[in-house]
Amino acid sequence: MKCFIGIDAGTSGIKVVVFDALGRVCGTGYHECDVITPRPGWVEQDPRELWHACSAAVKMAIGSVGAEIEVGGIGFSGQMQGCLLVDRNLEPIGNCIIWLDQRSSAQVDEICGLIADDDALRLTSNHCLNSFWAPKLLWIRENRPEDYERAYKVMFVKDYLRLCMTGEVATEVSDASLSFMLDVGARKWSYPVFDRLGIDRSLVPDTLAESYEVVGRLSRGVAEELGIAPGVPVAAGAGDQPAGGVGTGIVRPGVLGSTIGTSGVVFGCTSSPLIDAQNRAIMSMAHSVENKWCFLGLVLSAGGAFKWLRDTIFPMQKEACVKNGTDIYDYMTSLAVQAQPGCEGLTFLPYLNGEKTPISDENARGVLFGLSYRHGINEIARSVMEGITFAMRDSVEICREMGHSVTEIRANGGGAKSELWLQMQADIYKSQVVTMNVEEGPAAGAAILAAVGAGHFATVEEGCDAWLKVTRTIEPDMHNAAIYDECYARYKALYPALKESFRLQAELVNRLA
Repeated sequence: MKCFIGIDAGTSGIKVVVFDALGRVCGTGYHECDVITPRPGWVEQDPRELWHACSAAVKMAIGSVGAEIEVGGIGFSGQMQGCLLVDRNLEPIGNCIIWLDQRSSAQVDEICGLIADDDALRLTSNHCLNSFWAPKLLWIRENRPEDYERAYKVMFVKDYLRLCMTGEVATEVSDASLSFMLDVGARKWSYPVFDRLGIDRSLVPDTLAESYEVVGRLSRGVAEELGIAPGVPVAAGAGDQPAGGVGTGIVRPGVLGSTIGTSGVVFGCTSSPLIDAQNRAIMSMAHSVENKWCFLGLVLSAGGAFKWLRDTIFPMQKEACVKNGTDIYDYMTSLAVQAQPGCEGLTFLPYLNGEKTPISDENARGVLFGLSYRHGINEIARSVMEGITFAMRDSVEICREMGHSVTEIRANGGGAKSELWLQMQADIYKSQVVTMNVEEGPAAGAAILAAVGAGHFATVEEGCDAWLKVTRTIEPDMHNAAIYDECYARYKALYPALKESFRLQAELVNRLA
């Protein structure tokens, strides 16, 4: 049986899905990944552990197929904005500083002093954010000069995993878009940025590909380890959001994606780079579809905030669910269903590790506002879900403000698996929300890119049209939508009122660390 493998290297774990030539799921695998937080605001992962998780998940997926398979191609999706250095032996130097990390804010200020906003938008289509490569590289240069001097190449997470599979160093335009070192419009490195920041041009991978292009082949040693034939073509792949855009069919303008995973992302496709003159952390990118661009708004802690609630408030219930084979998230949602929309004034700000869109503030922190004797665990569970969705709506509203029609939103990730969360999204966004026949959008997108690279499809759009279908449509409940409009206004007022308090609190925490 001919098949294509999509590997989605997320923050919480690595998911692998095997698709047959018709786009049907025939095998899956998953392995969790640990996150390391050595200091407040610092978030890292061990590259070697990431490869171990990837290898284990691939073997699990292949083993689950239950039939002999012929792998036609492998594609990658991966968490974006991670900064992973390798030496000349292609061995990692320390941990990967991942997208959640907030340590390089001072370097953002330094960059803004060297490159004015107008120049930044002209050269990269983006305002500089502390999650991008450029400020992270400056931080390493200033704080770990020995690591910087040893560095041969800087890589994204998925690119490192592909290196482990093929021995080839490469990256592609979608991930590179959020380095602050790519001319997004031209889909090539922005060398004036390198020169102004004093970053050696040789530090980035020599190969900068389109996402569907084959950039290596499965090595013999890894093929033996995984139990498949060597020489399988491996496509460049894409960052998880552009890959998820492919995997949910967001490859033409007019449709938005809403992905609630560890982070929360609102994603759209455009025919030219979208540039927001206001610094609201709307990120402009080259899409993983040739001659298309895309944009995203990012909520740092979306499903991650719901996971925090699980681990902090429900550890015993989590353990019980593991023992009886039930889903802890189903249990938490069953509690949330019993609370009313708006939670009688209880509002949650999901800023557990700062926030990106639209406030771009590493000092922001989570808040439960309006707590009273009348609130119980049902309201707390629902308020977390509502607060995450309000944060997602921030990006939807920016899209509308910039003239993009929002007629349909395609749900993906954990937020697409919950009946309550699907309806909540439709109500809060005031838009039709649909689900797709493939639940794992980034893995599906990675597999479609692999299929295009291997010649199974002529274009990415052709692959999407062949494999993807809308399975369900959820219309907004206008009564609830009116309630949520009022609650959203209250949510929006909280951050400006607390901004200075967040800053002072961060100063205190850093002094005590």
